[in-house]
Amino acid sequence: MREFEDVQSDNLEEADYAQLLSTTANAAAVARVRALLPTGPSQSHCNDCGEEIPLARQKAVAGCTMCIECQLYSERLKRA
Repeated sequence: MREFEDVQSDNLEEADYAQLLSTTANAAAVARVRALLPTGPSQSHCNDCGEEIPLARQKAVAGCTMCIECQLYSERLKRA
């Protein structure tokens, strides 16, 4: 019969391995999403409606090309 410490050690190793797999999968998912995000300088005016994009949005969202209203509309269309 196995000792309690041996069983506990095996369970910890399995838990460590599961944690490693989870962390690796999460890191890969984050990398895939980041690759989809725009980069570079933001536009000063919206490509869709021509309205000025507020400076705070230009600084907060790298590479933004749409005002918040047009961005929301575009995202809703993609979901439909």
